[in-house]
Amino acid sequence: MNKEITVLVTTFNKKDTIKDCINSLLNLNYEPRRVLIMDNGSTDGTYEILKEYGDKIDLFQSPIVHSNLFNLAFDKTKTELIAVTDADCVVAPNWLDELIKGFNEENVVATAGYCGTPKNTSFLQKLIGMEMDNRFDNLPHRLYRAPTMNLCLKTDIARKVKFDEKQGVAIETDFGFRLSKYGKIIYTSKAKIWHYHRSSLKNYFSQQKNQAKWGPRLVFKHKRRAISDPITSLGMTIQIPLLMAIIGFLVLSFFSQIFIYPTLFFFLFLFLIYLSNIIRINPPPLYYLVFPFFFLYRTIAWTTGVIEGSFLLLSDKSLR
Repeated sequence: MNKEITVLVTTFNKKDTIKDCINSLLNLNYEPRRVLIMDNGSTDGTYEILKEYGDKIDLFQSPIVHSNLFNLAFDKTKTELIAVTDADCVVAPNWLDELIKGFNEENVVATAGYCGTPKNTSFLQKLIGMEMDNRFDNLPHRLYRAPTMNLCLKTDIARKVKFDEKQGVAIETDFGFRLSKYGKIIYTSKAKIWHYHRSSLKNYFSQQKNQAKWGPRLVFKHKRRAISDPITSLGMTIQIPLLMAIIGFLVLSFFSQIFIYPTLFFFLFLFLIYLSNIIRINPPPLYYLVFPFFFLYRTIAWTTGVIEGSFLLLSDKSLR
């Protein structure tokens, strides 16, 4: 299928990965009409690196809200399709070929592909990657949202839907749920990119907390769909109230020992969810010891974010 397509990358302070990203986009088998780079006001040298590519890319810089940056890019795009990836990703040479094939089906408004982990990564990045890779290995053909790491859209529909400029983080989740009302989002595992995950525990905690912070707003807007979908399972979402219950009963146990029993019960329940995830991932033996602590760390980040987000939701007059 011969279709004109624009490739879009939004970036902010990604000097360590931006060259690998751009070089992979300039070596695609299917040549896009343009490679559009929207820099969000980088201060670490990313923008200066991008300027070295000259007319090989179309470069714009605008220090505005991230979702607004996407909407601005949609308005600048004249091709039928727009493919999106992140500045910390490297795409496969046949990436666009595979994404475009999905539009052969009827009523398709977007296609999404596999998000893997590069080999030359740290221990933490490998840990994050094993869990993420497992999720993408088991996605169904039909999705209701997909990450902007690996997404191809009909440009005219993208302009209609637009990203919610009040949604600070997890913007692609809200966008995807609204996009799917216009037609199908198709997943193809052959359209591959490789994503460099957070390289420090501090940055990973901050990322996961900020994602969860906007979760209550998503639930308010999209109800049940925001609680569980093919990318975020119910087993992941339920970890948050379980940890809250553990903390609550643990505090109560200081006043009465009877509350030790529900504390242990909910902790065992949480641990069994972790164990089920680890068995499904089937990592090397060493990781069986590390994953429970990693999952608990992530659950703490999610719970902290949801608590913050709940207060944020209560103060958001625009949703009343």
